[in-house]
Amino acid sequence: MIELALGAVTLLVASTVGGITGFAASLVSTPALLLVGYDVPQIVVINLTATLVSRFGVLVRLHRHVDRRQVAALGAGAVPGAVAGVATLGYLDEQALRTGTGVVVTVIGLVLLLASDRLRFRPGTSSTTATGLLGGFLSTTTSLNGPPVAVLLDRCRLTPSEFVANFAGYFVVTNVVSLVLLGVQGRIPSDVLWPALPVLVVAAVVGNRIGGALTERVPAATFTTVVKLLIVASGIATLVS
Repeated sequence: MIELALGAVTLLVASTVGGITGFAASLVSTPALLLVGYDVPQIVVINLTATLVSRFGVLVRLHRHVDRRQVAALGAGAVPGAVAGVATLGYLDEQALRTGTGVVVTVIGLVLLLASDRLRFRPGTSSTTATGLLGGFLSTTTSLNGPPVAVLLDRCRLTPSEFVANFAGYFVVTNVVSLVLLGVQGRIPSDVLWPALPVLVVAAVVGNRIGGALTERVPAATFTTVVKLLIVASGIATLVS
């Protein structure tokens, strides 16, 4: 019960952060859940499910802000990426994957933070699909599928609502596909399904609603800076987790 209570608090806090910025819930929750006592396969299912449920509500609420072409391109890459992740799960060194992901995300985040507008551009369909491919691969292997897309969306001059809406569309597509693939492969631990998963998902939904209510009060410039700082922090968190 203590582990479940701590997990619920973790998801509440992580999803509040995710609700404000549109991503980073899994990045905040993963190292904390590891410390609480959950193992990686459990955390992957928890993060994917909690993000799917909470982001679906956001997608419904902000559907008018969604760039459908961009979300479709991200999804087109995410599906084969998720398949590749599941296919290679048994052959990858998990710690090496986390370390490599953490280093890359941290470096990219620092470049974005320090270079400011000098690197701003509008990504094309090819780069968007490639980003979705990487996100899909990370989704089924680590559940840390947000950073690559955060980097891409940060380059697009989006308003906070557009950023959050496009991220929600990407998460819904990617996480549905990832959970189906993991289920087909028998990689969803049965011990996390009850009662842990419903309790943690409810905590995530509550946190997401709190964060979502704060998004509209955050100035665009502040929002952009917070996103960049979270990209750096997520990379470091991935390294230490």
